[in-house]
Amino acid sequence: MRTVAFYDNRGRMHIYRWDLDKTYLETDFSSLRGLVRAATEPAAEKRAVPGAPALIRHLRDRDDARLFILSGSPTQMREVLEEKLRLDGVRYDGLILKDNLSNLRRGRFRAIRGQFGYKLPQLLISRRGMGRAVRETLFGDDAEVDALIYSVYADVLAGRLRSAQISRIMESAGAYPDRIDSALESIAALPTGEVVERIFIHLERGTPPGKFSVLGHRVVPVFSWWQAALVLFGEHRLSHDGLMEVLQEVISAEGLTDWSVAGLAQDMVLRGHLSAAILDRLPGALGKRCQQAIGRITPPPPRSMTPRTVDYLALLKGWEDGGR
Repeated sequence: MRTVAFYDNRGRMHIYRWDLDKTYLETDFSSLRGLVRAATEPAAEKRAVPGAPALIRHLRDRDDARLFILSGSPTQMREVLEEKLRLDGVRYDGLILKDNLSNLRRGRFRAIRGQFGYKLPQLLISRRGMGRAVRETLFGDDAEVDALIYSVYADVLAGRLRSAQISRIMESAGAYPDRIDSALESIAALPTGEVVERIFIHLERGTPPGKFSVLGHRVVPVFSWWQAALVLFGEHRLSHDGLMEVLQEVISAEGLTDWSVAGLAQDMVLRGHLSAAILDRLPGALGKRCQQAIGRITPPPPRSMTPRTVDYLALLKGWEDGGR
């Protein structure tokens, strides 16, 4: 894989990394019918998660942004997925898909469903050539173990996990030895730094947000991409126009009322991911509804920004791993 170099010592470059299934695309893997549909339906019939196309377009359209997509979808779907992204107006800088046909031929059956041994090495490889100033925001879902993989990735880059720890974590997650070696080789070539700003996890399965609290402030579980858009707007990563376009996509697809939208904003404030002051910048009736929704609540104390130590081996044993 070609390494792309981003030498931006002034910190202007920002990387956005997205998963596809259940993060960007509404994909049903729970039934045979859903699997067949995902593999055979044309690009025009594939449905995006509400708000995802607008969010990804506006994040990528900034001159300082790059978009990389890393998906467990098979390489045989590349053409239709590229067409879907084109139809949605999404510009991306890299699209990596999983070569499950090769895994099958080689008898690597754990790798067919496994995600740790696939995604973590790919993330680390794609980071090579980037300096500490290049920051990242990652997007995944709760259908697999994206939150754990992304958190391990962030802690590796920050220097909080040593090679021996990574080896044990990946082995426990079912990764094959060559994938572990690939990850360790990349780690040895990477500078350390706090480069991952946020990890957004779309709660496609409706997992209770509190389950992710053990991973610290960096992980932000969301029921809707409108919630992620609010956080990114508050952090000046998303423009006002982008925020409102995400909202319109969500309202159009899900038929939400002003009160429903305000309730989602209230949820972000209550969980400590969003300052109530950000809602003062919302226009008209929407702003009033949001202010009314939070008017009688007591915002929680500021979330600690100190990175916490995570026992990933213990989490792997107790986590409901849909991607192993």
